Amino acid sequence: MVTIVLICLAPVLCVGASAWGAFSIMATSACAGECGGAVNVAIGLMVFSPWVVWLISGIWAIVRLVMKKTAFWVMVLGLVVAAVIYVAANIMLFTGVN
Repeated sequence: MVTIVLICLAPVLCVGASAWGAFSIMATSACAGECGGAVNVAIGLMVFSPWVVWLISGIWAIVRLVMKKTAFWVMVLGLVVAAVIYVAANIMLFTGVN
């Protein structure tokens, strides 16, 4: 039951993370295209990585549920991995802009 709730609530977090990533494009207006490729990679990671991690962990959790195994830890692990990637992308973005 907890796994299903996490699978259903994770997209809400993904939307928020993707929106912040899309709005982070405004942070690059200060360098007017001179920021480099790392900034573009960071924005791509912030927009798409939460969804990719959710998709992978969601499928893995569903497979574990079908096999009657404990699966809530898969979604928790997915949220942690997505958060680590997201924070790393934010750091990469803001170091590339300065």
